[in-house]
Order: sequence, then C-alpha cells, then structure tokens
Amino acid sequence: MNPSFLRKVGVKPGLALRSTIPKLLLGAVVLGGAGSLLSAGAAQATIVPGNLCWFGVAAGPVGTPQCATYDAVTSPGGTQFTLADKLVNLGALTFGAKSGTLGFQWTPISPPGFTQDQFSLQLDFNPDSEGPYNGQFDYKISVLDPNFEFATAELDSIVSGVPANTTVTKKIFGFTDIVSTDGSNETGVPVNGTVLTVQNIWDVKAGSVLNSFGDTYTQKEVVPGPLPLLGAGIAFGFSRKLRRRISTSAQA
Repeated sequence: MNPSFLRKVGVKPGLALRSTIPKLLLGAVVLGGAGSLLSAGAAQATIVPGNLCWFGVAAGPVGTPQCATYDAVTSPGGTQFTLADKLVNLGALTFGAKSGTLGFQWTPISPPGFTQDQFSLQLDFNPDSEGPYNGQFDYKISVLDPNFEFATAELDSIVSGVPANTTVTKKIFGFTDIVSTDGSNETGVPVNGTVLTVQNIWDVKAGSVLNSFGDTYTQKEVVPGPLPLLGAGIAFGFSRKLRRRISTSAQA
C-alpha cells in the first residue's frame, strides 16, 4: 500500500497491512454512522445506528451510546443489538482501562435469504496499545426466525507488534472453545440451536497489540423432524382407508 496514503489516514507505513485494513474499514463505519464494509460474494455489511456502542475511559464517537451491562431482571433496557432475525444482549463487560467500540454487523450473501448470511460482533480497540493486558465480554445471541438455527461460529483477531502467543478465546456454552492465536482466523466450527451464550476472553502479551477481533455466525434452515410413531401410524391407517374407498368407487 502507498506509504503517503497511509500517512494521510493516520497509519504508520511500517504497520502490518493485515492489521491496518480492518482498522480503516471499521473507522469508516464509526465516522460515517451507517457506513459499509464489502465482503466477497456479498452485497454490503453494515453497522447501523443502534448497533454500535463505545466502552472504556474515553468518550466514543458523537451520537454513539456507551456500552452497558445487560441484565434481563435488573436492567431490561440494557444494551441490545437487533439486525434482521438476530438479537444480541450484552452481558458482563470487563475492559479495564482500554477503550474502543463494539458493533453488530450483517453481511447479506447472494442469493437473498439468511442461509448464507453472516452476522458479526466486531470489537475494535481505539487507541491500540501494547500488552500486557486482558479482558472479556459476555453476550447472548438469538435467532428470532423460527425457520432458522445457527450453523457455524467463527473467530478472527487482528494482532500486530511482536507475535507472543496473544490469544482471543471464544467460549460458547455447550460447544468446543475457539481460540485465535496471534491473529489467526478460525472458521466454520459447527454449532446449532437458536440461542448461543458466548464469552470472549483475551490475553495480550508484552510487545503485542490486539487491534480488533470479530465473532461471526452463519445459520441454516430448520429441518422438520420425523413424525412421532403414533402420528405416523394414524397417517398410514388413514392412507389405507382412502385407497380402499377409491378402489371401491372404481368397482361400482
């Protein structure tokens, strides 16, 4: 990438390109309010107003609410994100002295429909800083359309600086943990059901910088289950009676 362009957008030319691009894209989303990200084979991925919040010691973008802990009993008005047929309820947020933004984006995939669409929670630290530090946040994500359920879960982190075994661990209750190490992209872990309870934990080592990370989900259509044995027997009996009546009518 052209060094002069990087200087114009406030990025040091020596910074790894992999860590630079997502920061520029997410920055465009934050500054533009309803900006867009492009994805291969997709129309647009958007973080719309109401699906972006800020956290930490510094105030976030103008007009963006502060992320707050969600508790269905004591804080029913806590932070919630809603896009298409997805609902996200934010739980415990432990960021220490770090600041940044958390957004929920939807990437429609052609052809239309939710089957291949991607839904991502994107956490971006701003400003970036070297480790050591750690933190976590919890949330619950639900599919509201009864015709769909979750299919896969993915995790991708952007790490710059010195590779030092910096990790982001994604714990999904009832499923295998997903771990992104030094910026690895972990894709396509199978999950199921319509509600997932998730906890993200990060551990940034000295010399490393965790720029951002994203939790991505896809879904699939719900396949109708087989008829209960009693129901199947009744249906079979009804079919036999119907065939007998048709045969009798034909002989008359």
